[in-house]
Amino acid sequence: MGDQFERLIRKQNRRGIFDGFNVDGFQYENASGETGWQITAWPGRDPINCYWVQDKKFFGVKIQIFPGFLNEIQLQKMDEILAITEAERNAVLKAIVEWEKPLEV
Repeated sequence: MGDQFERLIRKQNRRGIFDGFNVDGFQYENASGETGWQITAWPGRDPINCYWVQDKKFFGVKIQIFPGFLNEIQLQKMDEILAITEAERNAVLKAIVEWEKPLEV
């Protein structure tokens, strides 16, 4: 899958505990307006997993961060990850649904 790095702009970052998993997420948008999440998740202990989530699919990811560019990265999406526990998948998707709700003022 991804042999090219794609430039993305950060839209938001969130964190929380969902169904016993710590979940940190950064939402990014590409030039076409498509969004996805760079997620780090762990169940309070090892293993700590990092992946890209887009359209409810989980992918391996390589990220380049450049000094002085706090809100943009270069991302290379790798193969889809199929070996993720159902509990972790559900916790991450629950987090994303919560984070994508409009903020109430």
